[in-house]
Amino acid sequence: MRLCPLIIVVIMIVGCGPAPSSATSPSAGQAVTPPDYVTLSPNSIKFRRGDLTLNINPAAGGRISSLRFAGKERLITQREAKGNNWGSVLWPSPQQSWGWPPPATLDSKPYQVSVTETGVRLSSEIDPELKVSFTKHYRLGDIANTLVATYRITNHADQAVTLAPWEITRLPAAGAVFFPTGETEPVKGQFASLPLTAVDNISWFDYPANGIGPDNHKLMTDGEEGWLAYHNNDWLLVKVFDDVPSQLMAPGEGEIEVYANGENTYIELEQQGFLTTLMPGQALAWQVVWVCDRAAPNTDRTTLIKRARTLAGRARTL
Repeated sequence: MRLCPLIIVVIMIVGCGPAPSSATSPSAGQAVTPPDYVTLSPNSIKFRRGDLTLNINPAAGGRISSLRFAGKERLITQREAKGNNWGSVLWPSPQQSWGWPPPATLDSKPYQVSVTETGVRLSSEIDPELKVSFTKHYRLGDIANTLVATYRITNHADQAVTLAPWEITRLPAAGAVFFPTGETEPVKGQFASLPLTAVDNISWFDYPANGIGPDNHKLMTDGEEGWLAYHNNDWLLVKVFDDVPSQLMAPGEGEIEVYANGENTYIELEQQGFLTTLMPGQALAWQVVWVCDRAAPNTDRTTLIKRARTLAGRARTL
């Protein structure tokens, strides 16, 4: 990955506390009306517009718990999963800083909710071990069938913390994953390797019709252009984010990561942001845009790549 001089913009100075937890605007006592696509209930937040319906679960780490596109569920939901391996979550990277399982404060415990003029903000407590908190702001983009997620990680420790943001999205064990090939060779960590093919500088993984098991498989590598795509049956998902130079990937990790479990029940579409050192009270901000699009099951690779690049370009205007 080529080093980009704009990487310094990922750090911003903020107060040491988590984001406000009450459903009020920045002006004290003034209520905020949520956007017309938002429906709030005690245990769920629903976004609905066009072909896209999203559910966010504040009680389970503020995660995206459901994504329905064109009338069909697209994520691995809690009903289909074992443990907490469902929906879409945010983790701190590198994993070597916390091991396993993920910090419950950030991954699965309740988040506080506040309404903004453009969407919804969810705020975690401070993790007692890592001394960081997460804020997740979700809104629908002005382009059809787009979700804009803006993540913030704040350092509450009395010393510097070095980490990167890491979004993990659980999807059905089927279809294809593809992304622009970066500068580093894929690594697998403690898992079996995930086979890739090359298509015009695009790294491509087709999920085998007979499954990937019995071993768990993983790839971690650099990417280019700042996008990662998934095609399954009649839809295309493109995640769009800031391109990360290989020099600024978290140690032992990758800008692009894909995991396939040995039980052949789900895959994880993952990407990471810049490795950043936060001084006490500092935070990093990271934006990820999801773009959903209809795509025929028999769409050829060249067409899918061209479409993904077009959607990624549009998403960068949000």
